[in-house]
Amino acid sequence: MFSVSEKKLKKLNQYNGYTNKIKHTKNSEMALKNKFVFFGKFDPVKFEGKINWNYKHHHARATYQVYLHCLHMVRYLTNSYLDTKELEYLKKAKEVIKEWLDAKENHHFDTKNSAWKDHSAASRMKNLVYYQVNVPAEYKIAEERFEKILLKHCEFLAMKEHYSENNHGMMSDEALLYISNFTNEESSAKMYQEKATLRMERIIYKLFSSNNYNLENSPEYHRLTQNLSTRFIKLVDLMEVEFDEKCRKIIENSFLNNKKIIKPDLTYPLIGDTGLYTANFEKDYTNFIDYQAGLAIINTENKTVPSESSWFSFKSGYQLTSHKHHDDLSINYVFEGEDILIDSGKYTYDRRNPKRTFISSPQGHSTIYKMNSKYDLSNPIQNIEKMKINFVYENVDYIHLAGINHLFDDIKIYRDIIYYEESGLLIIDRYTSSGRQFMGQNFNLHPNVKVEEIGENSFLLTTGTGKRLQLTEHTDRTLNKYFSLNDENRGFYSEKFNELLNCHQLEFRKNNISSTFVTSLFEIDETKFEYVKEEKGTIIFKLNGNTTRINLQKI
Repeated sequence: MFSVSEKKLKKLNQYNGYTNKIKHTKNSEMALKNKFVFFGKFDPVKFEGKINWNYKHHHARATYQVYLHCLHMVRYLTNSYLDTKELEYLKKAKEVIKEWLDAKENHHFDTKNSAWKDHSAASRMKNLVYYQVNVPAEYKIAEERFEKILLKHCEFLAMKEHYSENNHGMMSDEALLYISNFTNEESSAKMYQEKATLRMERIIYKLFSSNNYNLENSPEYHRLTQNLSTRFIKLVDLMEVEFDEKCRKIIENSFLNNKKIIKPDLTYPLIGDTGLYTANFEKDYTNFIDYQAGLAIINTENKTVPSESSWFSFKSGYQLTSHKHHDDLSINYVFEGEDILIDSGKYTYDRRNPKRTFISSPQGHSTIYKMNSKYDLSNPIQNIEKMKINFVYENVDYIHLAGINHLFDDIKIYRDIIYYEESGLLIIDRYTSSGRQFMGQNFNLHPNVKVEEIGENSFLLTTGTGKRLQLTEHTDRTLNKYFSLNDENRGFYSEKFNELLNCHQLEFRKNNISSTFVTSLFEIDETKFEYVKEEKGTIIFKLNGNTTRINLQKI
């Protein structure tokens, strides 16, 4: 049926997920009753009669739609047959395929459902190929029909108007390259292989910074695009197709950054659209600074007890809009192995969900912002000098990080952070405007941190193991607001898709034309901080009795 050799077909099948360890799963048993799990740990969805290809889930409807049309159920039903040799799973898989192919709403590229999205089309055709390669002849899709649907998927995945230069484009290129092996039209196969390869080379150059870090604003998508690129490189080598050596090197070197960005407990920070994931390699405590990505991570190793190391992140700026939150000038802080300030995570991709709106907003992050307002993120090229990390300066005593956000209407914000690796940090937030602005300086606190008000705009933070830090805003005419763990409108984050966890927040507030927040966060058992003054672009303070004077970034 296929024009490739048996030897190559076996390798391609293994690349597409076939192994000798394939197992039957309960998902297949549910599928026999028309109850389907579209992907991973998604909610099972029951259909009465035929599958409704326009199905809308009660939450994350766009995500469920895409994964419904991926037809992953065809793969796990096929696997159940391969493991058990029970034909009922094979019959159900073929029934699902027939329903999808026969449904009129799935026939056209401009359909209103998610049948023809880059992600769904790429995954679906690989699942159909998996079925076609692994089932007995009498259950295969008719050869002429299979060739027709294969070429239709190739056509779609190759079309410029359906191609996105982000991680979805990588999915399209990998699928296009793979499925091109199974058409009997040799000239078309070569054309699609060349297109997929050239596009993948271009997209690697676009998606990765000069420091080999992914520019899609999320550690999770740094990892995802690494894996997609690595699979693509494995596939071109299997197919003996040439691929750019510099692109290979970018991906190879990108894995070194994973070791620098993970926290001391080896989890990836929940920056941008990132879920909780624990690495299985040792951490590198070299600092990571990438001005293109707008990300700085300061690592402080405890060589005696590595799990009690400290970690600090600063985020500002973007070059791509993919998976971007309104998290600019935000910070996250791990003090001696315990989370103090945390990011908000991913939760869902459904922009209509109010909790998603909060989690991706400035209020969901430890940053300074205009109250009840957002800024426009539609033009990264135009905004490159308006929102960024200006510098990260390090000496033997402290690290000075500075960034700006000039994207709020009629407001220019300047954040300077003086970070002492062993004891804490000082934040100086200055803003200017032509009119009075209601501004908030927010702190997103880990749920294990206990909060106690101990003075005017001063709070004691106690960690789960009893470490004590003091958060204080030092300037006049500042209000504060605490949002508890039980607050229904504020105070939550996400580690897993579609699951919310409670956290709590402290926010300092000002209402002026221009003003300054000066906020310290230091452990208090061995550190004494005293604020002196901020004037003419200089901050003066005492730390353990020693006076320090630091010039701030220019306004």
